[in-house]
Amino acid sequence: MSGLELAGLGKTYGGQAAVEDATLSVGAGELVALLGPSGCGKTTTLRMVAGFVAPSAGRIVLEGRDITQVAANQRDIGMVFQSYALFPHMTVRRNVEFGLRCHRVARAEMTRRVDAVLEAAGLGALAERYPRQLSGGQQQRVALARVLVLRPKLLLFDEPLSNLDARLRVQMRGEIRQLQKRLGVTALFVTHDQDEASAIADRIVVMNRGRIEQVGTPTEIYQDPATRFVADFIGTANVLEAIAADGGAVRAGGLSFPVHGGFAAGQRGVLSIRPERIDFVDAAEAGAHAGTVVSGRRIGGQMEYEVALDGGTRLLVHEQLRHGVVQRDEGAGVGLLIRAEDVRFLPEAG
Repeated sequence: MSGLELAGLGKTYGGQAAVEDATLSVGAGELVALLGPSGCGKTTTLRMVAGFVAPSAGRIVLEGRDITQVAANQRDIGMVFQSYALFPHMTVRRNVEFGLRCHRVARAEMTRRVDAVLEAAGLGALAERYPRQLSGGQQQRVALARVLVLRPKLLLFDEPLSNLDARLRVQMRGEIRQLQKRLGVTALFVTHDQDEASAIADRIVVMNRGRIEQVGTPTEIYQDPATRFVADFIGTANVLEAIAADGGAVRAGGLSFPVHGGFAAGQRGVLSIRPERIDFVDAAEAGAHAGTVVSGRRIGGQMEYEVALDGGTRLLVHEQLRHGVVQRDEGAGVGLLIRAEDVRFLPEAG
């Protein structure tokens, strides 16, 4: 069952398209992340769904109801913003009750619903505290509880964790995901943080210059990028100008790389190879590319090496620092093994 449908959604400002032909289906109970760089159209898309921005084209359908022209306060949508916007003079309970009071919900029903959502959000013991007595993470949970108590059909998140420190962001995205799954509410989550999108979302929508580049699970987006932009934007990748050759290979930088797929010889595009998919081997091993270590740096539990191949092409290689792995010196001669299943050739459009 579809929770939300966007059909050809677009927004133009002064002849410039901020969002163009956005078409997306979000399943009931699914959490989908809109991911992309600043100015890609993700926030404009979210605000059109919320009813804060009027679309220039297309339709928005929520649980079978066309809400494109419906006022924001009549859409049955809840939104969690970057700022918590809590009332400082109200306790946690009063903050969460606020929307229900505005809707004139009966006292007994209000108490029951507020108690349930406070418990679900882990705020039961903090009900009588004021916002100034809470941590940033606790305030974020109150802001979320205040929306959830209204039981919206759709939950929208606009970079809700951007004001938190790195460690708390990781904790809070886990808590938001658990609460969303437990309550089964459909959600759109806007972020520019790739790790956040991958950790929290069932599927990711990658946007660029107002258009959707690819929709898929975090694994699909990472392992099988559909376009050059996605390959370059998601994670770290070696992206090389390439041309398809005969015999299941592509040529890039004067070297031949194996690749799966029936590409016509002469077809141009780009080659994408993830650094962790490249193995160090003896330079004399069959199929290995000989090269020299240019530099190396430690990133957490792995080393990132830049290797100059004999043909001049430079590749990044990631190697886990587990027991028995020796760090490689600059200037050391090495061999790199790249398998066909780890190479993605993305032909030019058209």
